Amino acid sequence: MNKQIYQILGIILIIIALILGTIQHFMIGGINFYGDVANKWYFYGIVGIIGLIGILTVVWTYLKK
Repeated sequence: MNKQIYQILGIILIIIALILGTIQHFMIGGINFYGDVANKWYFYGIVGIIGLIGILTVVWTYLKK
């Protein structure tokens, strides 16, 4: 696949992680993604992993140039 596609995919993953984290942190619209407080760290862990995969994808494409 083209390297630009991976860059775009990485940027999209980073944006998704930022949007999900921001919406949950500030409770925009009263949305609570994780439900019970016990699930809070699972939610933020998944958001962090999504963001990390996005960052690694973008960095990988820059290293391959």
